[in-house]
Amino acid sequence: MPFVDIKHLEGAFDRAQQQSLISDITEAFVRVGGEGIRPNVVVVINEIKSGLWGNGGEALTVELVEARRAARRRAAEAGDSKSKKD
Repeated sequence: MPFVDIKHLEGAFDRAQQQSLISDITEAFVRVGGEGIRPNVVVVINEIKSGLWGNGGEALTVELVEARRAARRRAAEAGDSKSKKD
């Protein structure tokens, strides 16, 4: 029985995104293991309070995650506009 344990910062993903993760991960197992595996795929999401997750000695917060997402969006948009100029 596949058991997938997802941990992320509380507030980093909304309920719809969490449900999408559960569905998509289940579908990945079904693609590989066949439809019969579906009832046995267990996906659990644990939300960790902002600031209680450390990465490389740095406390990870929801604000930091949001700032990183915004920076990636800006970089992607800059790359899109650059490719349109070429």
